[in-house]
Amino acid sequence: MKFKLFFGALNIIALFSASAVTAQNFQQLPITSGFNADVIANGTASSSVSTNNDVDGVSYALVSRDFQLTASSTPLTYGLPVNGIINSAVAATPGLSYKLADYNSSNALRLWYPNDSGTLVFATPKPALKLYMLATSASYASTINITINFTDTTSQTFTGITISPWMNGSNFAIQGVGRIKRTNDALESGYGTFPSIYQIQLVPDTANQTKPIQSVTITKTSSTQAVATIYAFSADVYSDCAVPVLQPIGTVTTTSANVSWAVPAGTAAISHDIYYSTNNTAPNGSITPNLPGVTGTSTTIFGLSPSTIYYYWVRANCSSATNQSAWSFMGTFKTLCGPMTSMFENFDTYSPGSIVPDCWIRLVGGGSQQISSSLPASAPRNIYQSTNVSATPTYVVLPVFSNVNAGTNQLRFKARVAPDAGALIIGYVTDPSDASTFVVLQTLAINNTSYASNAEYIVPIPNTVPAGARLAIGTKDDGKSYYWDDMYWEANTLATSELGGNKKKLMIHPNPFKDVLYISDVEKVTSVTISDVSGRVVRTIENPSKEIDLNLLNSGLYLVTLHLKDGTQYTIKTIKK
Repeated sequence: MKFKLFFGALNIIALFSASAVTAQNFQQLPITSGFNADVIANGTASSSVSTNNDVDGVSYALVSRDFQLTASSTPLTYGLPVNGIINSAVAATPGLSYKLADYNSSNALRLWYPNDSGTLVFATPKPALKLYMLATSASYASTINITINFTDTTSQTFTGITISPWMNGSNFAIQGVGRIKRTNDALESGYGTFPSIYQIQLVPDTANQTKPIQSVTITKTSSTQAVATIYAFSADVYSDCAVPVLQPIGTVTTTSANVSWAVPAGTAAISHDIYYSTNNTAPNGSITPNLPGVTGTSTTIFGLSPSTIYYYWVRANCSSATNQSAWSFMGTFKTLCGPMTSMFENFDTYSPGSIVPDCWIRLVGGGSQQISSSLPASAPRNIYQSTNVSATPTYVVLPVFSNVNAGTNQLRFKARVAPDAGALIIGYVTDPSDASTFVVLQTLAINNTSYASNAEYIVPIPNTVPAGARLAIGTKDDGKSYYWDDMYWEANTLATSELGGNKKKLMIHPNPFKDVLYISDVEKVTSVTISDVSGRVVRTIENPSKEIDLNLLNSGLYLVTLHLKDGTQYTIKTIKK
């Protein structure tokens, strides 16, 4: 998004809305018995040691991302998640996940011959509106019958269920997990999408949806040309505990927000759980709420980041038969402006014509500034700033940064000029209402006319900036038109950091990464902190291993801070694909 520099009053927003996401109560169904094969290679050893069978009849097993033939083998960049959590990629079931069984024991029901059968017993019987199975077939499609066994000893059978072959099928929950040949440890990276594991939906009859499911019996009915493997089950759990109805948002501050909800008639809720996030992905039934066991119908969420959009959901805990409701529809709000330790702004949430985004200020001067779009109109937005010749320079003042004078941060952004070369001036103001207090830190010659690879500019901010000052971007009175976008306030970052005088290098890789980050010389690291672009800490790992599993993080930019034994720390910018 482009930013055409205009300055205006702060636009403070507090929002309440309902999403189109259905209030589904997805929960994983752990399996206590019934698996008959270990088909997932993991750990450091030959695949024939960590598995006892294949998934295709010709010696291929699946592979976990932590698999290494030897301790010196190159870490994999593909494979099943180390933590066994599969977040379904099926668009119709956002928030649905599966938990695979322990990779060091039997973790699949393997059916090869016609009439091969097995019964998977669930740890906690639960009633289900819909049942979801995680399975695949190799090397051809398999046909199976599935019988759902309820705790009242009744059952319901589904016949002629097809499991797609593990290559080129649709409705996959995960794909491109890779495989390994058990006879010679030859790895195959998956050809991008292969192998795939699929999600199969079963809908019990209405009369059966209130009955807890004890187990499922699966029988293969097709020929020996294909091997069917079943890995996990999850459910959209039935509940007679009604879903709370969100009410308009209450008081919002820089770091807190008051949320409330109504309890539907006939529901005797004894408490409520609240889940909130900067990501709008709906929570599933197994997610841990941020605020569990809240009594009453309102509460205040504390510890939030300033000028940040949050999404939240509420569910009820009842004393009824099914005890817990599904999560509510989604609500959202934005905290007020306040000091920030980090920032990312791409201006895409603002309409073209906006003068400046929330928490920014426009100082009066010559020329004009506003948020605009490149053609076509649906393109990302940026700031556009035009200047006059021999007119007073104009400035845009950035939000308040609490660490502006730390000497360890930088501004990073894209910029271009049209039609020819010009200059942007980076500095600070000691009075955000007085352009005469502007102090220059660095003047950037802008030569590029597009956001190409040479369009990113980095300005380290020294510790000589006075505490309480605010960073600002100005233009020369040169009659040029400038565009800039993707503004970051972040820690000074390097892909590689040197450690003291021994010149040994500490690195994380790959970058970008998919699910797992690897740390070299991890013995020097005491802890790792993962933060999002708003500065919110999303995960802390004490005494980390060389592999950090970040499978549960959403795609985007993160700051990884490595805390070292000598007391120093290094922050590295990473991107999760």
